[in-house]
This record gives sequence, structure tokens and C-alpha cells, in this order.
Amino acid sequence: MNAERRSGFYDEAAETMSLDARRAMQDGFLGPLVAYACEKSALYRAKLDGAGLAPGDVATLENLARVPVTRKRETEDMGFEGIQAVPYNQARRIFVSPGPQFYAYGPVPQEANPLLRVYHAIGFRPGDIVLNTFSYHWTPAGVNFDDSLGAFGCAVIPAGPGQTELQVQTLSKLDVTGYVGTPSFLKIIAARARELGHDPASFGLEVALTSAEPLPDELRAELQDAYGATVRQLYGSADGLLPCYECWVADGMHVPDLMILEIVDPSSGEPLPAGEPGAVCATVFNPYRPLLRFLNGDRAVLLEGDCPCGRTAPRIRFAGRIEDGVKVRGMFVYAHQVAEVMERFGVERWRAVVEHDAGGLDVFRVELDGAEPGGLREALRAAVRVRADVLGGRPVNDTDVATLRDERTKDEP
Repeated sequence: MNAERRSGFYDEAAETMSLDARRAMQDGFLGPLVAYACEKSALYRAKLDGAGLAPGDVATLENLARVPVTRKRETEDMGFEGIQAVPYNQARRIFVSPGPQFYAYGPVPQEANPLLRVYHAIGFRPGDIVLNTFSYHWTPAGVNFDDSLGAFGCAVIPAGPGQTELQVQTLSKLDVTGYVGTPSFLKIIAARARELGHDPASFGLEVALTSAEPLPDELRAELQDAYGATVRQLYGSADGLLPCYECWVADGMHVPDLMILEIVDPSSGEPLPAGEPGAVCATVFNPYRPLLRFLNGDRAVLLEGDCPCGRTAPRIRFAGRIEDGVKVRGMFVYAHQVAEVMERFGVERWRAVVEHDAGGLDVFRVELDGAEPGGLREALRAAVRVRADVLGGRPVNDTDVATLRDERTKDEP
């Protein structure tokens, strides 16, 4: 990465504020957030009532830990609305999460969009042409990146995933300097380019922002060597968590100031000190879907010390999953989703496995003890939104019946 892409800040005053200033800013929005969440959500209202708290009792960060945590599964059990706070017909867009659960999104004031700081920190600059390979359908990533990259000053190619030959042609003919998408798809494009007689390093790609999948050090090194580009990652969630992001230093991910992020004991909800891994616990003032000590099932650790980039925000390092969800090609798959489909088709003995193929890409396989019923494959894909290789006539051991196993390399982040 050239020096210009490593220099400066998008908003220096905000990105280098002191700890006291950050706490004062977060204290300022916490009280209104708690009041709003209790007004709009019966779940949050019950949580505070059960703890003997009124909204006014949680006006500062020092009182936040008194609020019981809310686990993602609780909101799914509420039905398709979950903790939605605004009627769907008042939304700008409605996205769909497996379940299904529908998330309403409203217009984001782009001057306050945290992604603008992310782009600068990772190395994007106004005037870049960016290939956006996130899906524009059902999930928020494609549209959100498109809107915010435009506000940042980039020209966006709304490619979405797939059509790898066209992706290669575009990279070979346009001066594309940026990429956003999953790391595995960036690897797939490189492999397809070589098949078509192109060297990925000739494309001129300088910066790649990846998300929705882990970025192990080996894969990062492989992609950077293939393209000659800087590859960084972002951690976020369609649940409403704001993006935590690597800067050009790539030593942990900076936490955006507009999200109060705690690392807590997954059982008790008690905050944990820096250096001790625990559950990601997010508090976000989103008028459409407020989060109040929300656990999305991920595990992370708070890092100590300052980042050499000069940004003063806390940093985390992602450390895997706590709950039973397994991320496959950027989508979470849960054992209960697979089980519901199997029960519908009368399949009693099955197991699901996630592993890597020879190229290091995700493979989702469902093995059945008996024959595959007609229509099961299509129903399974509709339920989990990921294509599965369904294999009938495979003996399933008693210990593996109705399980979802992740057999990928265990030292991945």
C-alpha cells in the first residue's frame, strides 16, 4: 500500500478523541436509547422490569451492566418481527434473515455513516473504482456498501456474487482499484482469471475490504500475493451491529464510537477485562431495531494498548462463535433450521458437515442415512439460504445424528 493510502483520517477529531470524551459522548445517547427501547419493545421492557430497573436508572455507562443481556435466539423466538421498533411500511428497505425474520432499514444520513471512516482507515480514497461483489438481494450488505461508497466519493460497480468470467473481464478492462466482498470470492476470481489467461496482479487492484467470512493469515497472504493489493477485513452483523474494522496496520479491529461494545461472560452477562475472550455484547441506537446489550452469538477479545495508526477507539479481535450457528459462505446456518426441514420430510437420521475443499473454500454437506426425498434439497436451500450437497444412503453414527459439525481448520479466527 502506498503511503498516501496509509495517511490521515476521515474525521481526525472524532477518530482521535480521548477516552473521557468518548465516554461522555456515549453517556449522552445511552439514556435516550434505553428509554426508546423500553417504549418500543415489550422484550426490553420486560428485561428491565425483571431486573427492577426503570429507564432512568440506566443513564450512564457505569449502570449499563445492570441491564440483562438479550440473546439473538430470544428475538427469533418472538416471530418474524423480533425487536423491530418501526412498522414495516415506514421502512426504506426490508431485508430477510433465515427464520425468516424481517429487518426494516431506514435511510442513513451519510455524513454520520460509520462506513466512511472504515473506507479511509482501510485505504480507500475518493476517486477509486470499486467492485462490489456482495449480494444486493435479501441481505443488506450490497446496498449498504453501494450507498456509502458513493457517499465517500467512489464509483461503484454493482457486480454482486457470481458470473466470474464477467468479473474477470471487468477487472481486466477497467481501472478497478478497490474490492468489497467475501475473501473466498476474491480467491475464486483469481482462480478464474488464471483459467482465462490473466495474471490477477495485472488488474491494478490496490485495496480489498472483505467481510462475512473469516480471513485467516494464510488466506490474507495468498490474496495479497495474488493481486498485489492490501487486504483488510470488517466485522459486522445484519442484526444491527455497527462495523468494527481493521485499519492499514491490521492489528485488531477498531470499534465505532456510536456502538457501545462490551465483551461479557456468555452465561452471566458480566463485562470481562481486556485480554479475556467472551461474548460480543452490543448496544446501538438504531431507531428501526435498537440493540440493548444484544448478544449475537459471536466471541471476541478486547485488545490492550494503542494502535500505531493513531486511532484511539477500542479494538477487538474476533475469536469464533459461542452459539450453535456456523457461518458458511458468509451466511449463518443453524442446526435447528436443518432439523426443521428434515422433520418436515420425515428424515430421522441425518448429519450436516461444513468443511473446506482442496482450495480452502467452504463446502456444506448434508448426509442422509436413507434415500433423499424429492424436493428436500430445494426446501433446505430455502431455509438456510446456502446450497448444500445432499448425499443419500450414507450411514450416520448415533453420535452424529441430527448434528451440525464444523470440520474446518480449527485455528482459523
